Amino acid sequence: MTDDPRRRHLTPEEAAELRRRARERRGYADPGAAPRRAAGPRDAAQGRGRAGGAGYQPRQQPEPLPPDERARLRRRLGQSEEPPRAAPRSRPAGRDPRRAPVDPRRDPRGASAPPVRERRPARDRRGPRRRRVGPVRILVLVLALVLTLGVVSMLWADSKLQRIDALPDYPGRGGDTPGTVSLLVGTDSRDGMTAEQQEQLATGSTSDAGGQRTDTMMLVYTPRGGGDTMIISLPRDLLVDVPGYGQNKLNAAYSLGGPALLTQTLEQQTGMRIDHYAEIGFGGFAGIVDAVGGVDICIDEPIQDPMAGLDLAAGCQTLAGPQALGFVRSRYGFAEQDLQRVRNQRQFLGALMKKVMSPGNLLNPFTATSLIDAGSEAVTVDTDDHVWDLGLMMWRLKGDPLTVTAPDDGNASGSVGSYLVWGPSTTGFFDALASGDTPPRELLQQEP
Repeated sequence: MTDDPRRRHLTPEEAAELRRRARERRGYADPGAAPRRAAGPRDAAQGRGRAGGAGYQPRQQPEPLPPDERARLRRRLGQSEEPPRAAPRSRPAGRDPRRAPVDPRRDPRGASAPPVRERRPARDRRGPRRRRVGPVRILVLVLALVLTLGVVSMLWADSKLQRIDALPDYPGRGGDTPGTVSLLVGTDSRDGMTAEQQEQLATGSTSDAGGQRTDTMMLVYTPRGGGDTMIISLPRDLLVDVPGYGQNKLNAAYSLGGPALLTQTLEQQTGMRIDHYAEIGFGGFAGIVDAVGGVDICIDEPIQDPMAGLDLAAGCQTLAGPQALGFVRSRYGFAEQDLQRVRNQRQFLGALMKKVMSPGNLLNPFTATSLIDAGSEAVTVDTDDHVWDLGLMMWRLKGDPLTVTAPDDGNASGSVGSYLVWGPSTTGFFDALASGDTPPRELLQQEP
C-alpha cells in the first residue's frame, strides 16, 4: 500500500464492498444474501419472477450511476478523467446515412465481388404488346409503295425503248445552245404493222410510200433559266444543205441518211445543238392515242381527206387512234397544205400531252401501264436518252407553250421541185435562238 491516492490500491474487502454497492444501486441482489421469496402467480403474470429465483435479478429499467458517484469512484480507482469515447465511424462521401450497410462481398463495385446478373423483367402473361398502326404510318407506307412501283415501272419502260445513234459527234459540231433543244420526228414508218392494220389506218404499204419519210419535224426549245417553252414547226419543204448530198428539201435528209443525217443537217443549218431525239411511227402514234382513251380536238371546219381516211365534222370531238393519225397527216384538203398540217400537228400534240399527263391517266395503274407499254415500244430515242427525258419534255408541253413555224422567204422551184426558201428571215430567227435570245417579233409567226 502507498500513501499516494493516485497509486493506492483497494484492499479486497474495499473492492468487494464497492462491487456490492454498485450491484445494489443497479438493482442486483447480493449473492450472499438470503434468497427472495418464490415468485407467485401475480409476479409471474407481471413478468417479475426468474427461473428458480436465484442469481441476479435485474430491474426493468436500471438506473445509471449519478455523476457525483461516478466521479467518487474514479478518484478511488485513481482515474483523473473519463476514458475517451470511440470516434464515430466515418461514412463514404455521398452515401445515404439511412441506407443499410452493404456487404462488400455482394457489392458489384468491389474488386472481388462476383458478377451480378441482371434480373429480366417478368414476361407479361398477356403476351407481346402489339404496336398500334396509326394513320401517319399507313400514309407513309402507301407513299413508299407508290414510289417504289413508280421507279420500277420507269426502269421497266426505259428498258423497252427503241434506241438509235441519232446524235453522233462529227467534225465541226457546234457547242451547247443556251437552254434545252429536243427534236421530235414523226415518220411514215410502217414497221411492225400487219396488212390489216395498214388498211385500218389508211397508211398504204411501205412499197407504195417509196421508203421512210418524215411527215412531222418539230424543235422543242426551253430557254435557259426556265423561260416559256417553244414548239417550232419545221416545214419539210425548206431548202437546206444536206451534208454529202448538196441542196435538197429538209425531209429528204431522213430518207438519205436516217436520224443521224437529219440531226446533222439541222444543227449545221440552224446553228443550234440538239440535246434529245424522239421518233414515232404511224402504228405507235395510234397506239398511244388509244391507250389514253382518245384525245379531244375542236376544229372550225369539217375535214374530208380520203387519202388519210379522214372524215370529221366541225366542232369539238374525241379522236381515236385511226382518226388522230389521219388528222396529223392530212394536207390535201387545205389551201396551205403543209403549213396547215403543221398547225394541226402542234394543236394535237399539245392536247395529247395534256391528256397523257393528266392525273386520271398517271394515277390509274391500268391506263398508266397500257400507256407505258404502248409508248415504250413505239418511241425511238437516242442512245443517251431515257424515259425520264421524255417525261420532262411532255411536262413542259402540257402547259401553254409558244407555238411558231420557222419563217421562210417565199416559194421557189428548182431541180427538187417546189420548195420554201431559207433566207435572211429564217437565218435571223435561228441565230437569235442559238444565242439564247428571243427572236424579233416580226419573225415570230405565232400560230394558235
